[in-house]
Amino acid sequence: MTDSDTVLRNALRKGQESMEAERVPDFDAVWASAQSTANRKGRRTTVLGGMAAAAALLAVVVIGQMRGVEQDWQFVDPEELASSTYWAAPSDVLLPKHQFDLYGDIPVLIESTDSDGGALL
Repeated sequence: MTDSDTVLRNALRKGQESMEAERVPDFDAVWASAQSTANRKGRRTTVLGGMAAAAALLAVVVIGQMRGVEQDWQFVDPEELASSTYWAAPSDVLLPKHQFDLYGDIPVLIESTDSDGGALL
């Protein structure tokens, strides 16, 4: 590399540094700006979430007050319901019909091996 290349490189480096020196902010300033932006967004999210929860609670209370107690039984007559229903235990349907006595007759077991003094061989 020649002397003119070195001089040109140094001049370019100094010129570039002088141009960028005013445009590039300090790291601490950038960090403080990012933290304040994050804090503002966090507060905004918290406020919006609180407002949404309050609006939902208000809607539940208002709708609960508008709806009357009588609307629950509006289309159902309790007397007719009590007199026309029949209840049977669900297990009665699931039980098998009595066809044979399971415990009365124990079948004879055919032994596949001979016993010798109580031990099977």
